[in-house]
Amino acid sequence: MKSLIIETAQYNELAEQFKDWLETLSYAKETVISRHSRIRELFYYLESGGTTDINQVSEESLNGFVTYLKGRQNLVYGAGLSNGTINQGIESVNIFLKFLGQTKNLALKPISGQQRLECSYKPRTVLTLKEIDYLYESTYIKRKYQKNPLAIGQRDRAMLGIYYGCGLRKEEGAALDAGDILVGKRLVFVRKGKGRKERYVPITEGNLAYILEYLEYGRKWFLSQHSVLTREAQTEAFFIGQFGNRSTGQSLYKRLETLTKQSECVTLRSKKPGLHTLRHSISTHLLKAGMDIEAISRFLGHSSLESTQIYTHLVNEL
Repeated sequence: MKSLIIETAQYNELAEQFKDWLETLSYAKETVISRHSRIRELFYYLESGGTTDINQVSEESLNGFVTYLKGRQNLVYGAGLSNGTINQGIESVNIFLKFLGQTKNLALKPISGQQRLECSYKPRTVLTLKEIDYLYESTYIKRKYQKNPLAIGQRDRAMLGIYYGCGLRKEEGAALDAGDILVGKRLVFVRKGKGRKERYVPITEGNLAYILEYLEYGRKWFLSQHSVLTREAQTEAFFIGQFGNRSTGQSLYKRLETLTKQSECVTLRSKKPGLHTLRHSISTHLLKAGMDIEAISRFLGHSSLESTQIYTHLVNEL
């Protein structure tokens, strides 16, 4: 969506404060951008209708915004907005109202759930247990150009242990510190979960062995790659990059992409999995193995069962 020009200073300031609030709560970068964009569109709608003060916003004007979204044209494809996009707009507004209540002491009634539109089931990529095995096997393949293939393989197996074994989100894994691995308790402490929610995630014995192997050797080697100028700036990060700094979610995804490409499994390569695919996969495998859906919801850090129930559809696809 093109950038909307908003003239009301109060609206511009609130939009930026809302963006900062989302970032503080550790929302994913893509989510922050999307929510911020929807609220700017809300302000554009309000301003176009003559409402230029947040204190003048009413339940009627918020419902009017939903009607506007339902009638708005998609600027890229020419047709109307999809039901999913409209629902995202409603959700963004309700999250913004929560922000106003918590930071501005301004209570506004959220948009009713009855305004949401029914969405068709969106297929998600899930790997089979055999395809997961192929990923782990790929971590043992050595390349001539690699400076230390042993350390790289150890980090790759630790990555699979965190993202598949523990089902963490991309940014949750990238934000882990070495001290968040509670070896004695066989737990990972997720301190920067979605919405800034903390949780403890169990680690299986096999994945814990991979993680310990990485901590004891691979991670120390990556840390040693600090330049002389930055040697004193040792990082507490769990995942360490090639220059001795904290790995980003994108760099970890690139490693998964490499493992997939060098795999001997044709179906795995065709699926082109991302880090979130590993999260979908472990959730589906646990459900198929008989784990209670409420336990899976806690494992994933979902705020409601609605988000977890999608995996009941995926089980039948394996």
